[in-house]
Amino acid sequence: MAAVLTRTATLCGQLDQWLHRHPLREVILFRARLEAARNCAAVDGFLVDPWYLAAVLEGLRPRIRGQDVFERGNEVDAAHATFEQYQWLARPTGLQREAIAQAMDAIKPFTQVVGPLLGGALAFRQWIEAGHGRAPLRGALVRLWCEEGLLRTALPLTGAAAFRSGTSWTARTWVPCWLRAIGDEAEVIRDMTRTLEASWHQARLQAGDQRRNSRASAAIDVIAAHPVISATSLAARLSMSIKAACLLLERFLERGLIVEVTHRSARRLFALRDMAPLREAVQPRPKAMPGRKRGRPRASDVADVQDFEDSRVEQNFQPLERWTPDYSELEAAMAEVDLLCRRSQA
Repeated sequence: MAAVLTRTATLCGQLDQWLHRHPLREVILFRARLEAARNCAAVDGFLVDPWYLAAVLEGLRPRIRGQDVFERGNEVDAAHATFEQYQWLARPTGLQREAIAQAMDAIKPFTQVVGPLLGGALAFRQWIEAGHGRAPLRGALVRLWCEEGLLRTALPLTGAAAFRSGTSWTARTWVPCWLRAIGDEAEVIRDMTRTLEASWHQARLQAGDQRRNSRASAAIDVIAAHPVISATSLAARLSMSIKAACLLLERFLERGLIVEVTHRSARRLFALRDMAPLREAVQPRPKAMPGRKRGRPRASDVADVQDFEDSRVEQNFQPLERWTPDYSELEAAMAEVDLLCRRSQA
């Protein structure tokens, strides 16, 4: 217990010190909350791509995968469950905030005696044994650790791996398992932070061969500090014209420093190339009909397209040969049955 508690406390302290006033703090928290919500939903049997959830959170139209309506429905249900877990950790509703406040009142007697980490584990176990849900206590721990000074950043550390099937529920076994899961999540966030930092520094180096008064490096800093950003927002942050911001974004796209995640020609959103999987999770816009202008099409145009499709279907349609059943064997069997019935009656 002492070794696991020391490791978890050290990892959490190092990560909090690293992220305090970090330039990429918001992006790191965004990615960490996505991963935490996915892990919490996976324990309950809902598997979803975190980039699908990221597309929903950014107001984009996600690409729904599945061979039939049942698979697509399961993916939508899993995304809904994962989004609810994200709300508990990041943006709780009014009812969720009330439930979190009740969970915090239940945790404080434990944390005041044995500390925030070990007390949180013991309070979590008693909370589950009382028949309550896990989500309110996860949100309460994130906030309580910040209030008590353990963390300065609301890190989404949930210990979801301790609730997997096959984990022993005895206090001697489960409490170290939960603390170990918290430390593992801190290590994952640390590795993700290093990856984002490397991508950010590399983008700055490749965008730095500009004029002395160029704002290319500052633009990379602003793009890296946001999950996704538009040209209008970039221009407002750098106090420059939208046209100049668009020129910078196009230059970055040509060099492969950023990706465009919306599949659009207008109102485009951009991000560093580490967010490239988000582009695959976003559903592209339907292609416009050739020769069609803006606005609702005329009824005659729709009728012409429908007639063309119907004629194409008629050309490709070839009727099958009519099936004629053969009842000869059935009639012979029925005649034999009738013969046997007459013999039995005689």
